[in-house]
Amino acid sequence: MSEENEKTSLMDKYIKLRMGGATYRVRLMTLLLFAAAAIILIAAILILAFSGSCANPKAKAATEPTATATIAATLKPTAAPTATPDVTSTDAPEATPGETPETSIGDFKTLEVGGTNDGETVKKVQQRLVDLHYMPYPEKDAEGKGVVTTLYGQWCAQAVTKFQERNSLKQTGKCDKGTYEKLMSDKATAYTMKEKDKLEIVKTVQEALIKKGYLKGKTTGYCGTDTVAAIKAFQKANNLTVDGQAGTKTLQLLLGY
Repeated sequence: MSEENEKTSLMDKYIKLRMGGATYRVRLMTLLLFAAAAIILIAAILILAFSGSCANPKAKAATEPTATATIAATLKPTAAPTATPDVTSTDAPEATPGETPETSIGDFKTLEVGGTNDGETVKKVQQRLVDLHYMPYPEKDAEGKGVVTTLYGQWCAQAVTKFQERNSLKQTGKCDKGTYEKLMSDKATAYTMKEKDKLEIVKTVQEALIKKGYLKGKTTGYCGTDTVAAIKAFQKANNLTVDGQAGTKTLQLLLGY
């Protein structure tokens, strides 16, 4: 039989397999190919398993300290304790638990008209500007008492600009970090109303002077000669320095805050 005939006869041979009570005819060549594939797969799994078992001891040896090193580290004498520095006499004020110090404003965001401003910060700025007499209270409650708001509007911008002018800061009308720090410090210069000033607080002062009978006419928000004369009359009547400039004492007595 030739070689070609032998191959053909091998390909044409079948064997019978009984599985589950049934008999199947399977081509011999198919069965041989399946067996070869199974042997190759088993060999590959054994090779991978053997290589992994060789690598693990090396990795474990590299990462785990030896018993000798562990004992040596345990028996090594500890260093003498160092003295704790005395930090009780620091210049920084002691912060109350749960509160942020007033000067801790590293993430301060500039306040401006039309900006996305932090309402609580706006209220602090307004109250400080009112205390320093750069602006009147923007609103009143049901009892007629002045209150601050969360809105950084034109009143705030004008008051901040005047504060920046009187405190040698760049006049922008925006309350940036530098302006805020100066405003909240005890070195902030309070407002003194002078001739030619044009501000909302001037209108409030004029209203008070009109109500007390020292000024006639309507409020203008501009400190002219008539307003200066009315301030002098008020100062003279209340034993204050008569200079026509409404400083802290004059404004506190005139406005009541």
